[in-house]
Amino acid sequence: MSRTQRMKCLLLHDSDPRYDEVLSENGIQITNLSVLETSVLDLDHSSDHSLSKHDGIIISSKHGAKFLIKNGIDISGKSLAIVGPATAKIVKRYAQQFDDVTMVWEENAALLSQTILSSFPRSYSWVFCCGSKARVMGVLPRALLENNVKLEQLMVYTVEKRHQFDKDLSLLEIGAFQAVVFFSPSGVEFTGEILRGKLSEACVLVAFGKSTATALSLSLGDKFVIKICEHPTPLGVLDVLMSL
Repeated sequence: MSRTQRMKCLLLHDSDPRYDEVLSENGIQITNLSVLETSVLDLDHSSDHSLSKHDGIIISSKHGAKFLIKNGIDISGKSLAIVGPATAKIVKRYAQQFDDVTMVWEENAALLSQTILSSFPRSYSWVFCCGSKARVMGVLPRALLENNVKLEQLMVYTVEKRHQFDKDLSLLEIGAFQAVVFFSPSGVEFTGEILRGKLSEACVLVAFGKSTATALSLSLGDKFVIKICEHPTPLGVLDVLMSL
């Protein structure tokens, strides 16, 4: 506990009161640094057709949820499968205005793929609302495709590195951080090599989920210890940091 109370941790994420409160209350000195800029796309004829022809819609982030809301997508009669409690809360609120909507959610993509396989007919077809950095063989699409479930990936938002990131990073004393939390494979892609020569070799890298951990292993695994946060919540991050 004494080490945790002195720990300086960099969260590669927008400032989030939930994380700020939980980690700070437990003596962790946190710095938030946003990596990504996202832009939710407008609905066009092609994406409208994709959404209407499938039995279910998979949403793995709040940006996918924002796509539904921004474009007023009619989800009547659809099955919705969602990653993460925060995203599920947004979608549930939106779904209340539609009839005959079935909704399931899990904490991570691996658990959601298992729920889809066990709770829905294999004859169901799904559209996965994803970003421009989605991996064709990510955890969730790979699990469904390997079990012969029909799946179409539909890009509904774009992802790029925030223009001010490099400048903001240069203002930080990177070598002083004892832990860095990565929230997505895209975050690893845009920051891994930049951080390689700046972080202390004693710094521990914390990955949100297996996909992010895999990206970290490929990028920085030869130099740093990597820990996986299995539960994508503030308490999940706290548990990992408390174990260091």
